[in-house]
Amino acid sequence: MRRDLTWVLIRASALMTLKEGLTTWIFVVKLTVPALVLTRFLLYFDLIGPLASWFEPIMGLMGLPPEVALVWVAGMLSNIYVAISVYLALFPLLVPGLTLAQMTTLAGLCLLAHALLVEGQICRGAGLSFWRVTIFRFLAALIWGVLVCQAAGLTGWGAEPAQIKDFISLASEPIPPWLVWFWLTLKQLFLILVLIVALMFMMKLIRYFDLNRLFMKILASPLRLAGVGESAVMVTVIGCLVGLTYGGGLIMAEGRSGRLARQDIYGAMLLMSVFHSPIEDTLLFWTLGASIGWLLAGRLLLSLALIAGLTRLARRSFWRPILVGSAGRPGQ
Repeated sequence: MRRDLTWVLIRASALMTLKEGLTTWIFVVKLTVPALVLTRFLLYFDLIGPLASWFEPIMGLMGLPPEVALVWVAGMLSNIYVAISVYLALFPLLVPGLTLAQMTTLAGLCLLAHALLVEGQICRGAGLSFWRVTIFRFLAALIWGVLVCQAAGLTGWGAEPAQIKDFISLASEPIPPWLVWFWLTLKQLFLILVLIVALMFMMKLIRYFDLNRLFMKILASPLRLAGVGESAVMVTVIGCLVGLTYGGGLIMAEGRSGRLARQDIYGAMLLMSVFHSPIEDTLLFWTLGASIGWLLAGRLLLSLALIAGLTRLARRSFWRPILVGSAGRPGQ
């Protein structure tokens, strides 16, 4: 009887996860298909080169080919799944392909600064300035790109080719025939569905086995050192683990209740904006050959260092109007 009940609960949880995954996937498809069609036409009319030349100086600072700027732009305007889809569409142009260091750099750019329009509004709802958060995330991504590029150049790390996982479908030529492109696009969208559902199952297992507590223990002390107040540590850790949307909602609720000080909201939201969903998002770029260690440890260390600096500067009378707002509180 007990075993039967357990299987019923497992089946119900699996069906619920699949339903949630399908809902998320439909939303992603609505964003991805227009981006892929646009990329296809840019390739067909040979416009990738002229567009990429605009980004050549800034991408050169990070040791990246200018073409991949379109991947980052797609991620900033939409989300990570769209960025990955655009990367796969452009892959045949990237001869001989990205190195491990370059793929890790590009992945970090997308992870630090993506979905800026949507996530910027979430930060705004929590009381921060949309434009200040957006500029901060963009600059944080640039700092990441330059640091990884310099580290790779000085140490020789990451010179080997990035290894894309075998289950990902790639075009063999820059502009495949329409029928081949259509088939590859369908396979790509199906792969995204599988990844979304698999990651959702994994997150449910993490919660079921209460592994979140481990991450909370790991992150709690560094958060305090970064300037996130004691009252905001727990909600910040939860937000970092489960995503900015949920974390932002928690911050808003805690802020309205008066349990969080405004300076703690400022530090917590800034941190969540550059370091959230570390497991799912990191694994997505791992499938493209990026380094898990750099994307987890490196991004966390950079994020904490940036937040530590900003929260301390924001307490000073000269910097506060610039970083926080002229009225002396987040959101102005």
